[in-house]
Amino acid sequence: MSSCDADGDSVPDAVERVVCGTATCATGREDRDSDGVPDWVEVRACGTTACASPTRDSVGDAIPDFARKIACGSDTCVTGNSNVNPNGVPEWASVVICGTTACATGHEDYDGDGVSDAVQLAACVKGRDGLASTGATIAIGLIVALAAALIAVGLVLARRRHLYSAAISVGDAS
Repeated sequence: MSSCDADGDSVPDAVERVVCGTATCATGREDRDSDGVPDWVEVRACGTTACASPTRDSVGDAIPDFARKIACGSDTCVTGNSNVNPNGVPEWASVVICGTTACATGHEDYDGDGVSDAVQLAACVKGRDGLASTGATIAIGLIVALAAALIAVGLVLARRRHLYSAAISVGDAS
């Protein structure tokens, strides 16, 4: 599809023509089939306004096929959390958040829960790359770090107790 954009709204003219008939009529919020995927994103992913599903995942890694198609070219291509846009957001997650691989900043929080949408999406990915199990990896890392810190504090306290006991013994001997 052509990347021309006569009205500068980030929706390519060819996509707008499919969505609403002219090169300048789409708002980017149209969703005729009410599936949660904007029509212009569906057109980019598969050519019509009712072809992408937010739940279809042919690979089984929790990345929707339509996002994979835009991010790396096919429904089954390899993508994941390591393929990031200039803002550090996984490209596929950026597609889900705002329609292109580069538009998400990582600050979007459309559900208002205080957690970045990009972080929430990335945490859902199963397998494939080093960030795929982000939540579990972070939790395990925190547990290991906490355990190491507690052991270190215990050793420091035991050493202090030993030195204190030795100082008292020396004081009693005099």
